[in-house]
Amino acid sequence: MKFINLVGPRSEFERIVSDYIIDSSIEFENPLNALRSAEGFSMDTTANPYEDTLKHFIEVLQYANVEFKDVKHHNENLSREEMEQFLEHFNTQLHTLKEKSESLKFEIQHEKEIIDTLTPVLDTNVHLEELAKLSYLKYRFGKLPRSSYQKLGTYLKNLPAYFYALTSDKEFVWGIYFVSEQHSEKVDRIFSTLYFEALLLDGDERGTPAQVIESLKQSMEKKQAELTALQVRLQATLNSQKNDLLRAYANIKYQYDLYSIHRHATVSRNSFCLTGWIDADEVPELSAKIEQDSSCSLIVDEPEAVHHITPPTKLKNWRIFKPFEEFVRMYGVPNYNEMDPTPFLAIVYTLLFGIMFGDVGHGLCLAAIGVVLTLLKKGGFLGKLLIPLGLSSTVFGLLYGSVFGFEGEHALIHPLWFTPFEGSEAMMNTLLYSVILGVVIILLCMIFNIVNGVRQKNWQKVWFSQNGVAGMVFYALVLFCALSILNGSDHPLSLAVILIVVSLILIFLQEPLGKLVAKQKNWIPKDKGGFFLESFFETFEIVLSFVTNTVSFLRVGAFALNHAGMMSVVVMFIYQLNFGGSIAIALFGNLLVIGLEGLIVGIQVLRLGFYEMFSRFYDGGGREFKPTNQ
Repeated sequence: MKFINLVGPRSEFERIVSDYIIDSSIEFENPLNALRSAEGFSMDTTANPYEDTLKHFIEVLQYANVEFKDVKHHNENLSREEMEQFLEHFNTQLHTLKEKSESLKFEIQHEKEIIDTLTPVLDTNVHLEELAKLSYLKYRFGKLPRSSYQKLGTYLKNLPAYFYALTSDKEFVWGIYFVSEQHSEKVDRIFSTLYFEALLLDGDERGTPAQVIESLKQSMEKKQAELTALQVRLQATLNSQKNDLLRAYANIKYQYDLYSIHRHATVSRNSFCLTGWIDADEVPELSAKIEQDSSCSLIVDEPEAVHHITPPTKLKNWRIFKPFEEFVRMYGVPNYNEMDPTPFLAIVYTLLFGIMFGDVGHGLCLAAIGVVLTLLKKGGFLGKLLIPLGLSSTVFGLLYGSVFGFEGEHALIHPLWFTPFEGSEAMMNTLLYSVILGVVIILLCMIFNIVNGVRQKNWQKVWFSQNGVAGMVFYALVLFCALSILNGSDHPLSLAVILIVVSLILIFLQEPLGKLVAKQKNWIPKDKGGFFLESFFETFEIVLSFVTNTVSFLRVGAFALNHAGMMSVVVMFIYQLNFGGSIAIALFGNLLVIGLEGLIVGIQVLRLGFYEMFSRFYDGGGREFKPTNQ
């Protein structure tokens, strides 16, 4: 990252930003905070004149169902008035056509509901227009349950109301009830308690239900043809003007983005100032452009020159490592002077997942799911993540000789290495290899911590911390001594023991020693008793963490055995059941293991990454580089 400071005449702000800044990847900083002296400057409060127009464009695009999120801004040199006139004309056309379409859809749906209402009484000879002529009576057309119909006589006794049944089926009775106006409210309540469902008509129907239904069907066909023609016309309008609309949107977005940069600037009476961070690779090109413009000047500084501002971090990784950046972001973006752990995490995560989930069939299934999700652009980073994980599982499946759980005596292929679940010796070797791999990973993490310490010029971290040189010497020599004793070696261990004690003392005294190396005053603790007590417990916890972190990698081998054990149960049932049952068990068992155990293994590997690896060398307290043009 480089820190830039662009100064120019206020009257040429839009031209300078348009020529040099708007398409550059810059994360702006508040100049009042960034500059050592900002006297005479204040924040630019220029309002964005394109804000309402942009909102209007977005509303119209959403109303027209036109995808615009991936459209990049572009300067077409169109005035705001021209774009607003075009948008208004397009919107009027679109709105008129859509309103007519929606009106026809509503009418068609309403007529369909009337047809559905009258279909049960299709054979009735009641003329509906006669019902509408009743002056002193009210009527309700609808249906009620058979059980309610049987009780109707009791409820309507001594009331001026009459229910005329038209037709019925096993559940409902359709009919009309008549009631005088003065008793209609009471009778309506009674029918409501009997679960009567009123089927409303327009009141304009003429003829019998059969005649009305036939008339409505003809009306629906006519309106449907009209609706189809309208939709064709609407689509033609969209197709003919879509590109112009998106081009106008790109232009208005360009103008909006251009004026949005005002809020990042400070201005004086005649000048403006923009400050921010830019990728170091883009500086030469930007500098070469601005050097040819005598009206403005660009100052480029190293991050150390503005030490009071935390530089952002831009994650730069190979494409194959990109999906694993999401895990790094979960933990925290690396500090500017801290190594990006994404490549290391990607390699170790893929390796451990394959060891714990080694199976040719399961691995190919995961990789295939990843390919499909990636091609369909679904699942976010998960699809791209499943491809390397599936391939890793496939490789270790070949090493284990496992295909959909068929291994050992039921193996379909010969293992290229060994089968973890085949005998106690193989199981012990699986666990042993896991611990050895864990030791290598922990030592690598210590090396990364030393590298980070050198970058940060934190000599306490480099030399005296539990993950620095002292910690590495302690851990390596303790392992060496333990292995020597277990193997019955005759080599003297006195020098190793002395170095272990010295490294442990350095870890115990890491805080004052770090201050001493950094040439800080008052490096000797004032409260010596409190310091020694606190350091004792911290050192004890550090020694214990070496043991627990190392043992934690046993889970790698344990899950490899667990995977083989679960699939051995599935294979056992496959051989015991008939053909149909075997197929069902094979499908269900493999799907369960791929889905459930695959998820659990993924979580366990992530846990190892965060707690056993990142905790030793990675702080993750940075902020990600977010340029304005992205």
